[in-house]
Amino acid sequence: IFNYQLFILEVVGKDNFFPRILAKQFYFFFVFPTLFITAMNTLHFRKIFISWYESNKRDLPWRVSPTPYRVWISEIILQQTRVDQGINYYNRFIEKFPDCTTLAASSENDVLKMWQGLGYYSRARNLLYASKQIFNNHNGIFPNRFEEIKKLKGVGEYTAAAIASISFNEPVAAIDGNVYRVLSRLFSAEIPINSVEGKKYFKELANQLVDPIDPGNFNQAIMEFGALQCVPVNPDCTSCPFQSECKAFKNDSVKRFPLKIKATKVRDRYFNYLVIEFEDKILFHKRIEKDIWKNLYDFPLIETNHPVNPEVLFHSEDWNQLFNNKMVSVKNLSNVFIHQLSHQRIHTRFYHIVPNSKEVTPANCLFIDKKNILGLPVPKLIERYLLETELIN
Repeated sequence: IFNYQLFILEVVGKDNFFPRILAKQFYFFFVFPTLFITAMNTLHFRKIFISWYESNKRDLPWRVSPTPYRVWISEIILQQTRVDQGINYYNRFIEKFPDCTTLAASSENDVLKMWQGLGYYSRARNLLYASKQIFNNHNGIFPNRFEEIKKLKGVGEYTAAAIASISFNEPVAAIDGNVYRVLSRLFSAEIPINSVEGKKYFKELANQLVDPIDPGNFNQAIMEFGALQCVPVNPDCTSCPFQSECKAFKNDSVKRFPLKIKATKVRDRYFNYLVIEFEDKILFHKRIEKDIWKNLYDFPLIETNHPVNPEVLFHSEDWNQLFNNKMVSVKNLSNVFIHQLSHQRIHTRFYHIVPNSKEVTPANCLFIDKKNILGLPVPKLIERYLLETELIN
């Protein structure tokens, strides 16, 4: 099929063969005939989704008052965590930053602290940057069109479509993982959802299905259907309202969909953190490098390419440079902490050190009173260690 697709693109893509709009229709008709569902089927599908949604939708705080700001915050948070966990993060965030103007006037440290535990801290920084864009470029008024919303830093097509449809009734499909799964099963789409061709296919299909009269409700309906009914593993197909329409169900192939290109390999990293305590203060390091957890605080770090024995670390060049070749005693050595990120697995040991003086102050480091540590934005891994070892109350 992929060689056939390339042939079609080569033929119909030439300017002297078809006008571009006809070329596009020709391509999708021959390569993805599933796309051209009838108007009657489209109305039928919409009716089923909306009917199911009205009977099964969850009571979520951002649905009570779906302002563009609240929809935006909820969508960015839900890219990081499940709905049940995201509700608490959302409520705390909205309480601290109730509107775009308040967020734009806030410090990065405050925003990162409220984001702590969600991961992908660049998204929190993007929220702050985008709020300033809205304040400076739109007089503090949230842009109301899909193409304008998409220009905000950190806002992709899905989030922009969700905001535009839910808050401004613009008929544009919001396509998240739930929508990909539902449509790939419903139409038995033999194309990877994370391929270039797949993204084109599902975008065309979803935009054909979206309700032009009530696009926000429809988008929420199909996403909710994927989250609650057409779930990734062991969906309850016996109670599904699409039994007679779902091609994957008819072919007993629901488990096969959606198809995906093999995911990126997970990278293992080995962190040796030096927890240096002196007179009720702990030395923290601000991560300013282009890496995970940028602008968050952790401890002075020696990263190695593989697990190392403590004795080897004590005699390493990095250790000697950090402590100026002076002898220091390790009060406690932790067990290995495993911290899983999307494409990285962090293997970590914490070396609790109590030196005789504050001479040890590497670059970008400062001693913080224990009573003030809870106010620092730190990675979840660091917070877990501090709480488990009771270094802070």
